Amino acid sequence: MHLKGNYILKSVRIIFTFYRFFIIASSIITLVCLGIFQKYGPLVFGTLFLFKIFTLGLIYYFIGKYKFKEFYYFQNLGIPKVLLWATTLLFDFILFIILMILTYKIR
Repeated sequence: MHLKGNYILKSVRIIFTFYRFFIIASSIITLVCLGIFQKYGPLVFGTLFLFKIFTLGLIYYFIGKYKFKEFYYFQNLGIPKVLLWATTLLFDFILFIILMILTYKIR
């Protein structure tokens, strides 16, 4: 059990290292969306939702194109590219949704 816990912790650290490639860009986009949502309310949620999906697609494209050599590093550590992208994009999108809900409640 202890070895499995160490593997999970190691994997989380590796995935977070990958997430740092685009955390600043993603955070800025999320904050801009939250500001727009705060100002205009739920009527713009659909547009912001699509904007976030679109920008995550752009991030996926640019990281894949310009950081492709770094994927070998993560693969050598035992983390496949699909797992890296799935976990980081899912985490980022869930964080976006949670922050939108909190902004709506505060508003």
